[in-house]
Amino acid sequence: MTTVCFLWHMHQPFYKDLWSGEYKLPWTRLHAMKDYAGMVEILAEFPAIHQTFNLVPSMVAQIEEYASGKASDPFLDCALARAEDLSEAQRNFVLKYFFQANFDRLISRYPRYLELHGKQERKETFSPQDLRDLQLFHLVVWFDEDVLARDPELIALVRKGRDFSLADQRMIARKQREALARVLPVYREFGARGQVEISTTPFYHPILPLICDSDLGAVSSPGLPLPPRFSYPDDAREQLDRARGYIFDKLGVAPVGLWPSEGSVSDEALALAAHAGFTWAASDNGVLARTLNRDAGVDVTYRPYNWQQNGHAMRMIFRDRYLSDLIGFEYSRMNAHDAAGHFLDRIRQNTQGRECLVPIILDGENAWEWYEANGRPFLRELYRRISEDPTLEALTVSEALAKFETEPLHGIFPGSWINANFNVWIGAEEDNQSWTLLLA
Repeated sequence: MTTVCFLWHMHQPFYKDLWSGEYKLPWTRLHAMKDYAGMVEILAEFPAIHQTFNLVPSMVAQIEEYASGKASDPFLDCALARAEDLSEAQRNFVLKYFFQANFDRLISRYPRYLELHGKQERKETFSPQDLRDLQLFHLVVWFDEDVLARDPELIALVRKGRDFSLADQRMIARKQREALARVLPVYREFGARGQVEISTTPFYHPILPLICDSDLGAVSSPGLPLPPRFSYPDDAREQLDRARGYIFDKLGVAPVGLWPSEGSVSDEALALAAHAGFTWAASDNGVLARTLNRDAGVDVTYRPYNWQQNGHAMRMIFRDRYLSDLIGFEYSRMNAHDAAGHFLDRIRQNTQGRECLVPIILDGENAWEWYEANGRPFLRELYRRISEDPTLEALTVSEALAKFETEPLHGIFPGSWINANFNVWIGAEEDNQSWTLLLA
């Protein structure tokens, strides 16, 4: 039997300005409405499908603040204000940013939203009613598809379609708070029943190997210009300890699994993770290829490993980059039936019926607005087919690791899931200046 391990990485940067207390951007809030709970709740329809969800602590902290009403951001302030009371700056803000949604999948889906988009394109004047309708559609399109389909008040609002009232605006503000408050209980519920495993990431999503030793940037990219050496492994250890403790405090489980930020690994970072209590970690098969100094084909990728060095050990899986990226970037252009069929056909071609582990690891939020109905038809089709196929199973990472023998891995090549190096975060002039300032 072929075992498929889905690991969905749920992450947004820490948008809170600690000086002012204001959140600068809305994306944690909006994705919490659209993705974080719904991606788990859909599994209730497919009890045989087990999955791993990676929650970044600094993201969870933001969700909790929004759910409690303690957090706000300029987008939310403008969305909930009376259209008649918007200042000129706020009106300009609404007209500039409230069309930031996928045109084909979201804006065009609602005739009034499309009408307002055309009006803005023509630079026509917006009345207070136009602005209020735009305020509401800016929020409507970020609700989870299944919530939109089952909530009577939201169904009525969408059916109304235009000329929204202040009461409608108050209602959608309440529905948003309800959606945000639902996120963490959903993870607790599905985690307790064993259908979901929760893994985590160093607390503020740092690139851990570079925190340990910034000179590693030149190991993966020889000749890369580097800043003065930054080496604070105690900071890296603190990020790991805080992450594990925080998830335990909020969700009642101390994660044993680690998705290092951006799949970034090094021997020192893995040793610190093992010391913190993590027993498995994941990265990209590009890192595996550089570690083994060979092509990481399916025969190499579709097996778990046991990293060992200096008395530390960590079980590891390495994602199938090609299949993971098909979900992330390609299948949104196909219908759900064909996309699910193509994905599973590729797995069958790769495995040829052998017993092996297929690691599918990708962002769990950023792809779906490009899909029909936020990707729900695709996921339902995919999960249904896996559930009905006696040669396939979907397990959490820990469940899968309990089934398979691991291959020894004596050391890891330092790199990330982006080109198996760290060049996104070090080497460029502005990056090196940042490291220099951080060191100071």
